[in-house]
Amino acid sequence: MKGRFIVLEGLDGAGLSTQAALLAHHLKERGFPVLLTKEPTNGIIGGLSKAALRGEFSTSSRALQLLFCADRAHHLEKEIEPALSRGKMVVCDRYLFSTLAYGYASKVNYKWLRYINLSFRLPDIGIFIDVKPSVSLVRISDQEESLELFEEKEKLNQVRQAYLHISKEFHLKKVDGDKDIGAVSLNINKLIDKAL
Repeated sequence: MKGRFIVLEGLDGAGLSTQAALLAHHLKERGFPVLLTKEPTNGIIGGLSKAALRGEFSTSSRALQLLFCADRAHHLEKEIEPALSRGKMVVCDRYLFSTLAYGYASKVNYKWLRYINLSFRLPDIGIFIDVKPSVSLVRISDQEESLELFEEKEKLNQVRQAYLHISKEFHLKKVDGDKDIGAVSLNINKLIDKAL
């Protein structure tokens, strides 16, 4: 059986990790072997990216985006491609579309960033979980996590606008993320079942 590469995207607070886990469970129940993964990864390069987002060290927006790309290259080579070659369904919480959307909002040259990222494999199915920035901020504050670089309403609005443009360009399927967890999960499952 051929593996399929499924990516979930959206603003912080869109419930990506929750929805990715629920989708992985749904696919396993249908009898598919699944790899659930995410970006930035928990590897060394991914750790550097996360540290920069938390403000633990300072770097330029351009350098940060290159860290995400380096992490992605390693992720593809060591995890995603081997799993796909073994026929697994790979469910990835964030991928190159996050780099494009957040990079654009950070005023990184979009054409340059797009050029670098188009060297990577595109997903078989990409889903954009669309939430309003106001909803995103409420959910983030409910989690009592420290705000990362992009977790301010104006910046989140810029990221959302970038995602809406990217969704059209790369034919990502849009799901209303303002709904409750169960409703969002059901809509994602329907999209994936139809695609498979």
